[in-house]
Amino acid sequence: MRLAQRVLAREHLALRAVARVVAFEARMLQEDKPVDGGLLQSIVDYVTEFPDRIHHPKEEDHLFARMRARNAGLCGAVLDELLDEHQKEEKHIAELGRALKDFLAGADGARQRLADLAGSYAFFLDRHIDLENLEAFPLAEKVLTEEDWAAIDAAFAENDDPLAGGKDEKQRFAELHRRILALGAPPPGL
Repeated sequence: MRLAQRVLAREHLALRAVARVVAFEARMLQEDKPVDGGLLQSIVDYVTEFPDRIHHPKEEDHLFARMRARNAGLCGAVLDELLDEHQKEEKHIAELGRALKDFLAGADGARQRLADLAGSYAFFLDRHIDLENLEAFPLAEKVLTEEDWAAIDAAFAENDDPLAGGKDEKQRFAELHRRILALGAPPPGL
């Protein structure tokens, strides 16, 4: 497996793990069970920053751009859909953040709205990752040359992977991710 593929696979696993915690918290909200507001805020902070600042730029600027340059006819539709989803994700996360703020402030109807948005975001994120893993990445293997992969791998090597223990601010993402998983792990048997 190429460096870029390993990095994206690791990041997708990390994002999917966060989606599982979000889905669990959405169920807890739906069932009117106690939830950890600090955990929910950590999740919102993580998904607000990590995809747009770390993950999506690598996909868009390096992998997707080269795929489109090599074969826009074959790759264009799936890449257009993924780029559209990247933009929609930003809006969905902003709504999730507002709903969490309302919930923490005790606003009427906020619990249900937060539950709905958290559940739909978890579903969206899972589906988006599947689209990338099952459609876009196999297309990349089909259309990209060894020269393309070498350039993509070099670009990814320059970008510290925050989930593998990068420095400074990037280390914050790894720590936040670990906290989310530790706090969000459901009790045994659930």
